[in-house]
Amino acid sequence: MRALKIFVMALLMIFIAQGKTFAEMPEISAGETYFDIFKGIYVLKNNVQVETNNHGFKAKITADEAQVSVVKQKCWAMGNVKLSQEDITFSCDNAYLQWATRTAEVTGNVEFKNKKGVAINSDTAIFNWKEKIVDFYGKVLFDGEEYQHVKYNVVEDKILERDKNFDAPEIVIPEIEGN
Repeated sequence: MRALKIFVMALLMIFIAQGKTFAEMPEISAGETYFDIFKGIYVLKNNVQVETNNHGFKAKITADEAQVSVVKQKCWAMGNVKLSQEDITFSCDNAYLQWATRTAEVTGNVEFKNKKGVAINSDTAIFNWKEKIVDFYGKVLFDGEEYQHVKYNVVEDKILERDKNFDAPEIVIPEIEGN
């Protein structure tokens, strides 16, 4: 009986936290889906799709696999990851999204494209969707040139910085967290 009470309380906490943190609940689908109640994480495999609308930020994430913490507002996506938002698309091997900081850290075979024809490839990138700024790091290819860092404003469609020599931060996707 005590275990049942703890289980019910945990469920209530998760649902209460969701109502306060999201403007809308994300729509989540996949070939295989389950919710790990003890970690508070959705585990998704095969044809993963996560669509969010968090205070005006609408995005769609597709991947081979993903884990989403609704309470902590984080998503880890692995394998053939694609992030789409309005006129832009990111493709990469791995991504880590945090709704609270409104950032996406992407690693491995990063490809950025927009509908205006801008294309940037890099090893890693950080997208701040609140400011609409992307920092590309590593071997960055843009306009037929190679750089170590390119900063791009998505809204203004403008390159803010191009650096041939740059001490880039190491971007490492963190381990998946539980509650």
